Amino acid sequence: MSKKNQKEMSHYLRIALIILVPVAAILLFCSIFVFSIKSVTLSGVPEEGYTLVRYTDHVEETLSAKVERGNSLASSKISWKSSDPEVAEVSEDGVVTGKNPGTVVITAKAKGNPFVKAQVKVTVIQKALSMQIAFPEEIPSNEYYHLLHTGDQLSFETLPDPLNGLVENITYTSSNPEIVTVTEDGVIEAHKGGISEITVTWVGPYTEEGQEEILGDFLVNVCRSTDHDKLADHEIQWYEESCLIAHALGNAGEYTYTNTLDALEESISEGFRTLEVDLSLTSDGEVVCRHTWYSDDFDVSYDGTVPDLATFEKEKYFGKLTPLTGRKLLEVWSGHPELYFVTDVKQDENTNLYEVMEKLVALAREMGQEKLLDHLIVQLYNIPDYDKINAIYPVKHWLFTTYQLPETPGAEIEAAEYSDQMGFGAFTVPAWCMTNDYFIDLADANHLDLFVHVLDTREQVYKAANRGIYGFYTDFLNPGDPEELLQE
Repeated sequence: MSKKNQKEMSHYLRIALIILVPVAAILLFCSIFVFSIKSVTLSGVPEEGYTLVRYTDHVEETLSAKVERGNSLASSKISWKSSDPEVAEVSEDGVVTGKNPGTVVITAKAKGNPFVKAQVKVTVIQKALSMQIAFPEEIPSNEYYHLLHTGDQLSFETLPDPLNGLVENITYTSSNPEIVTVTEDGVIEAHKGGISEITVTWVGPYTEEGQEEILGDFLVNVCRSTDHDKLADHEIQWYEESCLIAHALGNAGEYTYTNTLDALEESISEGFRTLEVDLSLTSDGEVVCRHTWYSDDFDVSYDGTVPDLATFEKEKYFGKLTPLTGRKLLEVWSGHPELYFVTDVKQDENTNLYEVMEKLVALAREMGQEKLLDHLIVQLYNIPDYDKINAIYPVKHWLFTTYQLPETPGAEIEAAEYSDQMGFGAFTVPAWCMTNDYFIDLADANHLDLFVHVLDTREQVYKAANRGIYGFYTDFLNPGDPEELLQE
């Protein structure tokens, strides 16, 4: 080999050494420090991963990982990473902190070889610290009931605190499942007319063992379905605004049937929205509030006779109750235009329904209070009266009552069918009609909410309501505590 070739060979060997020595060094390094890292193992990790239950702002779990090495020179250090730090973040020491509900993947990588790693799924659950429940806002209600109609299906609204808290451990119970049921998810289903109480309970994180927290008791009345009963465009009817009617303007202390100013003011103060008033005519043809002239005894000089207006106004019943004229009734009503008044006219030789209506309408117009008549509910005693009264004034609200119907077969059926045909929506019968379900079934068949008169005990109302009777005339009960009233 020539010196020239030897020189070239020597040159190439030097180049090869320059290249191979570092490569060999790298390979040796990798063999010792990288390739000898075989795996990363997470200790004590459940197969399904971890679940972090968050009650407050701080919930964490410490993960432990181990690097399996081929020799002790390889690094045993771990790096940690979360797939979504907004749900759960992980520190360099493997401490996982749950921040918001959701699921993430926590990855542990060997620092000596980032291709060697282990992963665990972490689910963060936010527990509700408190819970509220709300009846659907679109459901109409009055002072007694939330009003549903047969076939309605709606859902309770749950309001956990915090708002992203888990909604769980809520129980819905209906006292009368034949009328209303509630699914475990809070879906309300109305099946047929009647009353039911829905009780909602919850077991929270701080509820004592074996106990439940009552979130709410909701009285539900399933009304009879009528043409206008579509929740989206439902206009509340007078009988839905109030299902308790003050009979003869309600009691005045211990006294009933008085129709006095005292009774009216007491009923207004108790929260009545609908009041029945008896209307009569004095001997000089003025409208006054009076049950009858002949059978009532109110300890006045004209008991058993028909007085003129001046005599009627002058004497107080029992020496203390103020009689009420039609003019004074309208005057008080004008201060409470939200009220509804149901008329009752005991017709005799001095008083008839048409003349009473003519004079009441004329009086309202004279006083500039004709608008109040939009809230007048005329009790109808027979079908022909409807056209006769409408010829006097276009009354908006009617209530057929059966107590003056002739005792002829089918009279009450004709009245109920007429009420349905005319869209009255409600029907009223005396309390003795509750001896069986005949009138309840009659009202149901004709899409009418049934009222009865007169009930004065909680027990009577409770039994009537649970048989499907909707509303009640009363002398002594009041709307102040409906939940108590409708409990046995």
